[in-house]
Amino acid sequence: MNNHYEIDSRNVKEGDIFIAINGERNNGHDFVNDAFSKGAKSAIVEEKRNYIKDVILVDNVINYINDISSKYLKSHSKIRIGITGSNGKTTTKFFLFHLLSYGFNVFTTEKNYNTEIGIPLSILNNYRNEPVSILEMGLRKENDIEYLSKYYNPNVSLILNIGSSHLEFFKTREKIAEEKLKILSHSEKPGIAFINGDEPLLNIKYPSDIKTFKFGEKPENDGYLIDFEYLNGNTRAFYNIYGENLMLTFNGIWNKGQLLDALAALMVSLYFEIPLDPFYISSFRLPEKRFNLKQYKDSIIINDAYNASKEAFFAAFESFKKMEFDNKKILLMAEVLEIGKQSYEYHKEIIEKAKEFFDEIYFYDPKEKFDFKDVYFIKNKDDVFRVLNTPKSFIYVKGSNGTGLWRFVEELFNNKT
Repeated sequence: MNNHYEIDSRNVKEGDIFIAINGERNNGHDFVNDAFSKGAKSAIVEEKRNYIKDVILVDNVINYINDISSKYLKSHSKIRIGITGSNGKTTTKFFLFHLLSYGFNVFTTEKNYNTEIGIPLSILNNYRNEPVSILEMGLRKENDIEYLSKYYNPNVSLILNIGSSHLEFFKTREKIAEEKLKILSHSEKPGIAFINGDEPLLNIKYPSDIKTFKFGEKPENDGYLIDFEYLNGNTRAFYNIYGENLMLTFNGIWNKGQLLDALAALMVSLYFEIPLDPFYISSFRLPEKRFNLKQYKDSIIINDAYNASKEAFFAAFESFKKMEFDNKKILLMAEVLEIGKQSYEYHKEIIEKAKEFFDEIYFYDPKEKFDFKDVYFIKNKDDVFRVLNTPKSFIYVKGSNGTGLWRFVEELFNNKT
């Protein structure tokens, strides 16, 4: 498609098509004429108003853009890979894109675009008839995954894990697993699924027309992580995949959760008979704010504050046990959001586990929601900077994206002289 589509009227340029989304905060229909005044040639709308140019009037804007983008994608992309899971979707997506690009022409959605708005927008603006596509599918409310599966019909599905993210909305991990499994509800048959075999909630009977492969740490899986170690600032992982042992070196420091996500991607790549070039694999870099290790003065800071869950915290803690430390070990954490009534006990469990490894624990809690023993509570940017400037320390930073903790770490490094 040669048109460029935009959902923010402030970013509209000459010749764009404006998509009027009626969202939670703003109604895009209020800005259609603003978009036209900036040069938009048309707009997709579902509300009849006095517009200064001709519009494309549809029953439902979101359904419409998913319909046209999915038809465009499916007409050219014969291998359509859908990725879901509570943690690691974006990293897995970009690593799998890296692997498959060694042998295929591949499309993937940009950034962490994984919703009924982000996915079609990425396709409409960036898809160029690639025969292989990778779509990250996020879950925020009931039937989100089924909605995306209905339109994009993945024939290769990855379910990375079932975490405790979004417990506020889904109440139980069983319900989260039920929602994640809906990625298979409209998958093209026959299909292929790569499933976390260590997760009991995914140990179900799968349809006979979906071939399943399992990954994890248990040797009974089709692929499993044997061990890993850190060497000269990189990560060496030992796997068994489809009965063969292999050793790979990853650029930078990867935690155990990321190595399991990488395993799923490696299994997909090997299934499609893409050679695993060790030098090519080691050229991949983790996305920003995802377990990124940086030197700051005489300290080491790991910025892992893009998102958070109990399972992600624990995976990081296990990884740290394989590192050698001479300096003070500090955890700078923020709240895990969307947990609901279980929030206090949930965070208490994280903190009790953290005490086994860290010398000091700081909790960024500007709203003063929590009170735990042996934890230092901080409330503002100055407090965060004071912790980040602790001399001769190893500092691990993690919290939900919505807490804004990651911004302070970025500001620290952007202002570094």
